[in-house]
Amino acid sequence: MTQPKSHVQQRRRIGRILRELREASGLTIQQAGDAIGRSDSTISRIENGLRETHKLELAGLLDTYNAPDETRVMLTALAREAPDGGVWTAHEAAFPPDLETYLGLEQAARSLRVFALSIVHSLLRTTDTMHAIIRAGLPTAGDDEIAKLVAAHLARQEVLQRRPDPLDLQVVLDEASLRRPAGGPEVTRGQIDQLIHFAEEVPNVTLQVLPFAKGSHGSLAGGFTLIDFPDPHEPEVVYCDTPGGNLYLQKPHDTRRFSQLYGRLLGLALDPADTVRFLRTVRQEM
Repeated sequence: MTQPKSHVQQRRRIGRILRELREASGLTIQQAGDAIGRSDSTISRIENGLRETHKLELAGLLDTYNAPDETRVMLTALAREAPDGGVWTAHEAAFPPDLETYLGLEQAARSLRVFALSIVHSLLRTTDTMHAIIRAGLPTAGDDEIAKLVAAHLARQEVLQRRPDPLDLQVVLDEASLRRPAGGPEVTRGQIDQLIHFAEEVPNVTLQVLPFAKGSHGSLAGGFTLIDFPDPHEPEVVYCDTPGGNLYLQKPHDTRRFSQLYGRLLGLALDPADTVRFLRTVRQEM
């Protein structure tokens, strides 16, 4: 059975169509915003699927763009739909609000290409690693809150087993993400065992380690994720989780730049077979 479309997918589709209508009408983002009394940043967020389009805004934009009747009917109906949000809907109370967009993109994705600099990616973590990382980030949180967050993040991993189209996950792990003993040596050994399992037993997961011995590389400042979708009309998205907030990039020159960077990181990383041998060595050293 196919996965239901996420709420974020719906927003992105509406935004993409509105952008196409605006461009066809010859208007700039600022002109569209002026026409309905909204800022250019609001129009940009709507077009990129990062913000809901309210009923009056949608009607105003459709009028501004002189949209055809059939397009008006389709977008109005689409905006009224309330699709299942998957993991986000099931665990909405546990996740922080700023993760909604990313989770929707992750659930809708065909593939992720991840560079993990200092921490193992959530889709690959064990329960104990997840607990240790969340506890470190929320030192004053109660046990119930931590348990709900752990369960919510673990539920995300279901995309790796969904049918008929499991998520294709490719991860380059900087050695730093393996060496930091989140939860202590025993937890770290369990995490490395799980990484070895993914590398050897899960065909839609590819792991490659970038060892310290390779020296400096082009992403020492942080990790990032390239998100690709089944619909060829859906633009690729780059996601960067920064201390200042989540950053989403989808302009062609940005996605091309990060794709090229990812290619360079892959070129430095160990191949999958050597990665498993490296993981076993690191485990023995713990």
